[in-house]
Amino acid sequence: MAVPEWIRIMNVSTADITQSFTAATAGPASAADALESCCASPISTVSVFPLPLSEFEHYMLTDDRPSHPMVIVMLVDGHGSLHESLFRAAVHQLVNAHPLLNARIQNCAGQLQWVAAAPRPDGSPSSVTMEWHVTDDGDPQTQLPLARPLNLHAGECLRLQVWTGSSAGAARWRMALEVHHACADGIAAVQLIAELLARYGRLSPDGTGIPSSTNVRRQPDFETPRPELLPGRSNLPDPEPSTAPSTSQGAPRRSPGTLIGKLCRLFLRRPVRLASSHELAAGSRTDSEHHPAILLQTLSESSTARLRTRAIARGVTVNDLLLLQCLQQIRAWNTAAGTAGARQWMRIAVPISMRSGRHSGLPACNRVSYALVTHRMSECSDPQSLLQRIHEKTAGLMSGREGVIAWKLFRALRRIPGGLRYMMSWWSCAGTLVLANVGDIRRRTRARFPQQDGSWQAGSVVVDRICGVSPVRPNTLAAIGVAEYGGRMTVSLRTDGTMLTRQDSELFLRQFCERLESEDLGVGTRTAHD
Repeated sequence: MAVPEWIRIMNVSTADITQSFTAATAGPASAADALESCCASPISTVSVFPLPLSEFEHYMLTDDRPSHPMVIVMLVDGHGSLHESLFRAAVHQLVNAHPLLNARIQNCAGQLQWVAAAPRPDGSPSSVTMEWHVTDDGDPQTQLPLARPLNLHAGECLRLQVWTGSSAGAARWRMALEVHHACADGIAAVQLIAELLARYGRLSPDGTGIPSSTNVRRQPDFETPRPELLPGRSNLPDPEPSTAPSTSQGAPRRSPGTLIGKLCRLFLRRPVRLASSHELAAGSRTDSEHHPAILLQTLSESSTARLRTRAIARGVTVNDLLLLQCLQQIRAWNTAAGTAGARQWMRIAVPISMRSGRHSGLPACNRVSYALVTHRMSECSDPQSLLQRIHEKTAGLMSGREGVIAWKLFRALRRIPGGLRYMMSWWSCAGTLVLANVGDIRRRTRARFPQQDGSWQAGSVVVDRICGVSPVRPNTLAAIGVAEYGGRMTVSLRTDGTMLTRQDSELFLRQFCERLESEDLGVGTRTAHD
C-alpha cells in the first residue's frame, strides 16, 4: 500500500512512524470555600505552571486561524432575574479554580508551555472577558454570538456574553460561553457551565458567597476541581483486557503493518467536502464577519423519545441514528448542488471522551480524541444495511481504542519538525463534518441542583436549555452538536461563514432536524426476519 506523500516529503521512514506509535474525590463546596474562592487570586493556581502543552492542545493551537477560530461555543437559556454582580463573582471563582482558564501560552527555549496570566490591577482574572447586554426591544433568547477568535498567547481563554430582558411578561436571559478548544473539550465545557451555575446559585443576594440560612437545603453542589491532576491530563488510558499478544507493559501489541495500514486508509480515502453556498446557487455571497457561531433547534419531547424508541427497536444507539442521518444529509445536500458521486467518501469526525472515574475532579482541559466514520455515498441507498455497518464500527468506541490511535498520531507528528502543520495543509479536508453528541447533560457533570419542574434551579434563576457546538476548520464546513436537557434534544450547528451563508446554514439545520423527527428515520423497525 502506498505511503502518504507527507511522510516521503518530510523524509521520515515508516519505521520511524511506527516507533513513535509503539513507544510511548472531592465533595461539595462549603460556604467558607465559596467565600475564599471568591476572594482568591490567580496565585492559587501557579503551582501547576509552567505546564508543557499536550499533543491535543498543540494540535488545537496549530489549527487555530482568525477565519476559523478553535473556540467552543455553549449557550444557556433560562428565566428569572440574573444578577450581574453575583454572576461576575461566580465567573471569577470559576476562572480562579481552573488553571487553564487563567493562563497564557508562551514559547520558552523552543517549547510551548502554559504560564499563569497576570491579574488585572483590580485583582480580577485578565484571561476572561464578559459582555453584559440588556435587550429592551425583544426576546434575549434570540441573540446569537458571532464567530470570534481568542488569543491564547495574549492570555485570552474565555469569553462570556449575557443578554437579559423579558418576553411575555417574564424575565428571561441567555448566556454564551466561548472557550478556546486548547483549554477545554466539549465535556469540560459542559462541566464549566454546570459549575458556573452552581457557584452562582450558592451566592447569597448580598454577594458574600455565604448561603442564606433559610435556603441551605436549596443550594447547588459541585465537585471541587483538583489542579494537581492537570499534569497527567494527556496520559494514555490503561489498556482494555485483551487476549491479543501483549508488550512487557501489558498493552495489546499492534503489528507495524496494522498501524501503517490504518494510516494509509486514513490518508488515501480523501473525504468529500460539503457543498458550499456558491455551488448550491452560483453567485451567492457569504458574510463571514456577521456569521453566527451557533444555530440551534430543539426537538419536542415526543420526537426525542421516538429517537430512543427507534434505536432500541433497531438494536443500535441514538448516536448510530445520528450518524446515519448525518450521512444521508450530506449526500442529499451535495446531490442538490450537483457535486455528489456514488463512490465519493463521506467522513464524520466523532469526538470521543477519554475520561474515566480516575479523572473525577479534573479541571477544565482536553481529555478527548477522535474516531472517524467513513462511508461511500452509494451505501446510503440501503439505510438499514448502512445503519448496521455504523453500529459495528462504533460498538468499540467506548473502549477508547480508536482515541488512542489519534493521540499517538498527534504525538508522532509532533516529533517531526513542522509535521503537524504540514499534515494539516496537505490533508486539507480531514472530515466532511463533525458530530459531537454529549447525550444527557445531567450525566456529564457531577453538579447537583434543586429542581423546578424537572429543570435546574440556581439561586434566582431556572435553566431551560443547554447546548453547544465545536469549531470548524477549513473544508470541514459544518459541526453538529447534540445535547439533551429536560427530556428534549437540542441540535446545534456551526458552519464555515466563508463558505456557507446564514440562510443555507439554517436550511441545513432545518433539513437535518426534519430527518430526526421523521416517523421511521428511513430504517423501518426491526422484525423477526431481520
